[in-house]
Amino acid sequence: MPISKQFVRIAPLKATFTHTRFHLALRTVDHPVVYHRLLLFRINKPDASLVEGSGYVIGQVSTGPSSWRAPELYCMEETCPHLGAPLSHAEIEDIEDTRAIVCPWHQYDFDLKDGSSSTGLQACTYEVKVQGIEDEAEVWVEAPHTESSETGADRQWELVEMRGVSEEFLDPPIPSLASLSVSEPCPPPSLPPHLSHTALTLPDPLPTSLLSFAHLILRTSDPQLKCLLTREAVTRLRTGQLKSIRPTKGEIKKERENGGLVDEPPREVEIIAAGKTPRRGKGGSEKSRILMLHALANIEQYAIDLAWDIIARFAHVEVSGERLPVEFFLDWAKVAEDEAKHYTLLARRLVEMGSYFGAHTVHAGLWESATQTADSLSARIAIIHLVAEARGIDMNPLTLAKLQAAGDVESSKILEIIHADEITHVTTGHRWFTWLCAKQGLDPIATFRSEVEANFRGKIKGPFNAEDRLKAGLTPEFYEDLTGQLGWKEELVKRVEKAAKEAEGDEHLHPRLT
Repeated sequence: MPISKQFVRIAPLKATFTHTRFHLALRTVDHPVVYHRLLLFRINKPDASLVEGSGYVIGQVSTGPSSWRAPELYCMEETCPHLGAPLSHAEIEDIEDTRAIVCPWHQYDFDLKDGSSSTGLQACTYEVKVQGIEDEAEVWVEAPHTESSETGADRQWELVEMRGVSEEFLDPPIPSLASLSVSEPCPPPSLPPHLSHTALTLPDPLPTSLLSFAHLILRTSDPQLKCLLTREAVTRLRTGQLKSIRPTKGEIKKERENGGLVDEPPREVEIIAAGKTPRRGKGGSEKSRILMLHALANIEQYAIDLAWDIIARFAHVEVSGERLPVEFFLDWAKVAEDEAKHYTLLARRLVEMGSYFGAHTVHAGLWESATQTADSLSARIAIIHLVAEARGIDMNPLTLAKLQAAGDVESSKILEIIHADEITHVTTGHRWFTWLCAKQGLDPIATFRSEVEANFRGKIKGPFNAEDRLKAGLTPEFYEDLTGQLGWKEELVKRVEKAAKEAEGDEHLHPRLT
């Protein structure tokens, strides 16, 4: 008896009209938590409706008058079954009486309807249903297949994220500047001469692997060049221009011998202790808001490095005899791309406000946490991505409220973008932390709390943005009533020594303090 298919609600149909391709991130509702990533393709819109006899028969259902036809929608795995390369930027071609996607890495073709290929490989595709008509229409996708079953019927799934692939797939496309009648944009405020940038040029030759890009970016001190290299790396990754995504052991050995891992990424700004940075105020004055944005830009620059560092530093890791999958490297490269976008938006906004990044001192507190977790992938994800970034989820709405109260619309828009992306970054951390735990038969909540107690100093403080933390997979059991014990023994020794010194000659001093 066939098992009935389970479907997951994705979005209102009209939500698919912004792009022609979307990343879908799904997560199981029940435990153990499993993540799955798919691609959703939309070929046309209802107003370019399919008519009967058009030649394209798709596996979706629409209810309503026969005059209304749902657009052509397809769904398949996000990566190629050959070597796990991303398919998000693959070309779609008409082949005989069907449509096929062609992997940019090795030109393998896969039928969008059934996943078949002329090479004999098979991609996993998922049925798409459109329920309802016109403004009431909704898109539903067949639940992912799991390792334990040929269908997803044994698990409950929820949509975590639906994101347009990139501006290349906007619908309608962005018009070219040549087709527009526009005046020259006003030049931004000029920077001090010693900080002015001429047109940035990329190194020649550029790296040919994702790992080499990671090492190069970590050694790059200029934040603008760091962002440019990040965008170049991710573009080449998606369009099949890199020789490898998941590093080989030979590549890892070569990079470790040729400069190795950085202890601390170089900077072109003055770094001071975390407690010595200028007080930022409440955002009521422009000076206060500049300090806020400057501090955020510093965090984003370190966040770029942290995303590349997790790729470079843990490329060799094996979990229960299994190497990290290609998807691990794809996910963190996407995080790096987002962080570069955030830094660029903030740096540009600082210039618009008459300042610039580097006008104020910064601290390296985030990198200090990275140093503490340099020897453990589990600890790194827990502290950086499930504590520090989750704290950003808590604080962003408070900062946004200050900017809005001050009437700073442009800065508010930037923070809204950053906040939405940061939720997905915590989701990425949760995905790979739970993956590590599942491979080792560990409970993710207990393991997380253990990592925090060992590698974090002090209490995990609220107020918590519980709603957005939950979107990222963090239930209250992860973070409530949790205190890190890092350094408590050393601190206790210092206090005992201080007490002993102050109490010299005190006959009532407890013997354990002498």
